[in-house]
Amino acid sequence: MRRGSELRSSLVTLLMLLPGLAGFFGLFFYPMMVTVVRSLRPEGQQVGWTLEHYITFLREPRAREVIVLTFVLSISSTLCSILFSVPLCLVLRQKLRGHRFFRLTMLIPRVVPGLIGALGLLLLFGSRGWVNLFLIQFVPFIDEPVRINYTIPGLILFYTWLYFPFTSVTTLSTLESLDPSIEEAADVAGANRWQVLRHIVIPLIMPGILAGSVLTFMAAFGAFSIPLVAGGNYRPLSVEIYRQIDFTPARWSAASARAMIMAALQVAFLTVYMRILRRPTV
Repeated sequence: MRRGSELRSSLVTLLMLLPGLAGFFGLFFYPMMVTVVRSLRPEGQQVGWTLEHYITFLREPRAREVIVLTFVLSISSTLCSILFSVPLCLVLRQKLRGHRFFRLTMLIPRVVPGLIGALGLLLLFGSRGWVNLFLIQFVPFIDEPVRINYTIPGLILFYTWLYFPFTSVTTLSTLESLDPSIEEAADVAGANRWQVLRHIVIPLIMPGILAGSVLTFMAAFGAFSIPLVAGGNYRPLSVEIYRQIDFTPARWSAASARAMIMAALQVAFLTVYMRILRRPTV
């Protein structure tokens, strides 16, 4: 009787897991295996194995520049997202007047499609965009448009705008879940606001910051629309992969090899990043 009940329970658990397993296999595992196999095939062939596409890319003079640029953009935008999101969340936590409007505004970058957002940012920060018109009109020492588009600082700014909601949403949800009595106890014990923030609030919301920063980094590392439209001569790995299939005929094996290198670099960095941030401090 007991064995039959355990069998039914296991069967029900398996049936509940089947949709998730099917989605994992169909949307992740199978495409990844196809990419791995394609990256090891000679270009245009369905038989044979080779590491030529990996070796050729890693030996290219531009390979190091492309990889470094991808990390610079993703790490910089992640750090900027953290620096921007934490103060913003601390303010929104106070439930000031109009805080619901600002919360909604904070999510706009994730609602707007990436391509439309990139085009809008190009117009906004262009030589005749609103930002430059404001700077020329109201800043005395600026007499000509500031070059923002098609620069690395401009790309970091665009990346931060598009992906900071990942960090801000998780940080705000963690911050609002804190028990106010913890901060009140620290205040009664004589700690000032800065000490409470540094030694109590920040450590307690660090899991939310960590989760949001990981999501931001992953999105920024694989960003495509913004660097394609607003990158100019600066092409990260995602655009480099696209360039391989933009040829006639398309170089699918070379593109697959670059995609696997990109995935390996992303996983390696995230592993190191999470270990460093989760290391206990003395």
